[in-house]
Amino acid sequence: MPPPTAIRGELLDLICECSRDQHPYEFAAVLRQEGNIITELLPLPGGVAGDEHAILPLHMLPVDWSICGVVHSHPIPDNRWSDADLHLFQKFGTTHIISAYPYDRRSWASYNFRGEPIKLEIID
Repeated sequence: MPPPTAIRGELLDLICECSRDQHPYEFAAVLRQEGNIITELLPLPGGVAGDEHAILPLHMLPVDWSICGVVHSHPIPDNRWSDADLHLFQKFGTTHIISAYPYDRRSWASYNFRGEPIKLEIID
C-alpha cells in the first residue's frame, strides 16, 4: 500500500486529546490507513507510557497491511524525533507522527521511516 498523504482532522484531534490525557507521560499507538488517508488509531495491549518514553509491544501487532506507522507524544514542546524514535520508525511503517506539548493542530509533525519530514493534508 502506498504511503498516506492525508490524515482525518477528527483523528488528529483524537491524537491531541489522547496526548493531553497521558501528559506528562508519553502516549503511543499504531496508525491505520484507508487508501491514502490515515483514519484510525490502534492501541496495542501491554503498552507502557513513561515520562521520557513509550513502549509499544510490536509483537502484538496484528497482521494488517493497513497499518502505516506509529504515533506518539512528546511531553515537551518539541516534535523532532530522537535517536530512539528514528530506530522505531525504521522497524516498520512508512508514516510516523509526533504530537508535542501543548498537543494541538500546530504542535505535531509527521515523518517517513528515514526521519525526513513529510506533509500530511488534514481532511476535515
